[in-house]
Amino acid sequence: MTQSRGAPEPHIERRVMRVTAYTNNDPGMDGRGITASGERTQEGRTIAAPSDIPFGTQIYIPARGTTYIVTDRGGAIVGDRLDLYMESRAEALHFGVQELEVWIREELYD
Repeated sequence: MTQSRGAPEPHIERRVMRVTAYTNNDPGMDGRGITASGERTQEGRTIAAPSDIPFGTQIYIPARGTTYIVTDRGGAIVGDRLDLYMESRAEALHFGVQELEVWIREELYD
């Protein structure tokens, strides 16, 4: 029988990524607001990340002061790209494309 050694150790990776924004009504979206993980989109929480970053990973963006949860994917979201969900199309367009420092926090289990 194996005993647990307590809570998992978090691993935090800091890097600069290209960050964009999307809405439920962007071209190619169905307007329903269901992410690739099956959750509903939520501003200030939902972020799309490449498939090498697992669902549930926390991504903190210091410039925005917000921690997002990876719950979505996207065809153009590969490499060092992230896509924030926003309710307002005007706000998403105003956000544009930004190179931002991000802190990626995954839970590591041993």
